[in-house]
Amino acid sequence: MSSVSPSSRSLHRLVYFSRSLLRPEDLETGVEAIIRRSIDNNRIDNITGLLFCHDGWFLQALEGPALAVQTAFGRIGRDPRHEGVKVLGAGPAEQRLFREWDMCARTLSMVDQEVSRTLARRGAFDPARLSAEAATRLLTTLRTVRADAARRFVA
Repeated sequence: MSSVSPSSRSLHRLVYFSRSLLRPEDLETGVEAIIRRSIDNNRIDNITGLLFCHDGWFLQALEGPALAVQTAFGRIGRDPRHEGVKVLGAGPAEQRLFREWDMCARTLSMVDQEVSRTLARRGAFDPARLSAEAATRLLTTLRTVRADAARRFVA
């Protein structure tokens, strides 16, 4: 009999934001390192998610077994590349929204012009003003834009 409770194995989603401490010139290399390490850990722990980097902020969704997500979030909280980690929402999830990725990072590019315009109309990007639902919608929109762009460039 397993010592892990059923609730710790059920699908869980956690959405948080933090302030990047990476210098702008180090952002790409720093995020690549985060993603490489996250993919290794997340494949083992059955975690998927999306990390969005914009205007000096990180906004991320993690999803997987509750205990694994909580453990990963503990590691994330100790990472010296960011500060001011705040959870927007956490709890059970009915399905994975980011099942395609052990972890993926997004920054806005020319492909994301509509997302850029929408964010710009709302003023300076500040994830502290987002609800968990709004943050999840933003991340899933970025997921969709990425998937659409990939299909266009592959075709």
